[in-house]
Amino acid sequence: MTSPTSPAQDERALVRRHLKLDHMNQLQIERLAEVFGAEPGVVKVVVRKHWLDIDYDAAVLTLDRVIALLEAHGGELSHDWWTAFKAHWYRRREEKLRARLAQDDESSSGEP
Repeated sequence: MTSPTSPAQDERALVRRHLKLDHMNQLQIERLAEVFGAEPGVVKVVVRKHWLDIDYDAAVLTLDRVIALLEAHGGELSHDWWTAFKAHWYRRREEKLRARLAQDDESSSGEP
């Protein structure tokens, strides 16, 4: 399933995540694609057999929320070391991105 890109989407906060999934059947995967397609901040989502490819606005949505939705629908991230490493790296990048956006917003509003 793919969601259209909004023209008002802030390109500065757009992130792409490629995550390996475990313990999901085809019905769960189809439902998950629908859930992510309706989630605020999601620009594009593709869920296939054992992979979630999702583009979203990191100012609106977080990796932790993505994982919570995944788990709420009976799935989980793979427990292999590479997926764990990427998830940790993605979280750190999102934290830095949100901090930079907050700093940019403060400087553009004229506050010291």
